[in-house]
Amino acid sequence: MAHILHYYGFHISQMSSPGMVRVRYFEFLCRSHDTKPTVERFRVFYQLIKNMGFDSFGNWGSAKKILLNPPKSFHDWKQKNFFIREEVIPIAMTFRAPDVIEKEELVIPKKEDWYVRLTATPNRVFGENLRVAARMSDQWPAESKEVPILKFQDRG
Repeated sequence: MAHILHYYGFHISQMSSPGMVRVRYFEFLCRSHDTKPTVERFRVFYQLIKNMGFDSFGNWGSAKKILLNPPKSFHDWKQKNFFIREEVIPIAMTFRAPDVIEKEELVIPKKEDWYVRLTATPNRVFGENLRVAARMSDQWPAESKEVPILKFQDRG
């Protein structure tokens, strides 16, 4: 997330909730396919767009769709909003000017192994066990040497 914010040069408060979902889903999908999530790989699937005054991400041209059912809206999002102290964010964020966003022309790496491996999976809310396995949990100590074990019933 931090790398994407830095690359596009905008503040986290300027990102729409659906845009945030696309970034986090991409990261989860990469980690579940043992692929390193990078800005360059993210850009293969998504392009920067403006959506109701917020920065967001839309599907990119002829790239395959990796998020099957993106959320259309987030009801009552204002009640669930919260503030983040600037000191806990690992990068300096600037506010992006409301300028025109130019479309990028990228080559889709359709034959590269990492691209072939990333396949869309149905959207669902994952339980904490799956977030631990994907190394995306804030409940599992980063310095832990233990290996998380999942059972078939750990579906989230």
